[in-house]
Amino acid sequence: MKKLLSFAFAVLLVTAVAAQDEQETNNDNSGDSPGMWLGGEVAFGSMSNMDITIGPNFGIMIGERMGVGGALTFSSGNNAYAWGIEPYFRYYIPVADQFSFFGDAFVGFGGGDNQTDIDGGDYFDFSLGARLGLQYWFTPKWSVAASNNVFTYNSNDGEIGLGLIFSSVNFSLFFHF
Repeated sequence: MKKLLSFAFAVLLVTAVAAQDEQETNNDNSGDSPGMWLGGEVAFGSMSNMDITIGPNFGIMIGERMGVGGALTFSSGNNAYAWGIEPYFRYYIPVADQFSFFGDAFVGFGGGDNQTDIDGGDYFDFSLGARLGLQYWFTPKWSVAASNNVFTYNSNDGEIGLGLIFSSVNFSLFFHF
């Protein structure tokens, strides 16, 4: 587990350094296209009816419309908790001056303790997925986003999920620099 976490962190770090070097050479220094973001998300309803998920998020643009990032998450609700690390690739599609659709492809791993499960006790989880979202820049440096998973595979229960689930929407706030 520690080796897997160390490897994932190293991959994100190398990608971040490479992306920053590429961005600095491609940037025209106009100051109007931030290359990194820092933020967090809040999601309701993903583990149970009384669930809340929070998590910090960091990302770097690697092209005009592409970025890579990662999120740490912690979920809690109904005698259960979960944690996760989720690196992702993001692609933006501009809609208007301040609005963009985006799509994320993510790989996640984590664990937790689900005392409401028949098995009970600790578990480890690996997931793959894709999400769609809409992001709104209300200032050049601040944005909000809403997103929803459209495809997920979860190793813990072996289930594949397709389609939008409106009872589990992620809301994020980002600072761009």
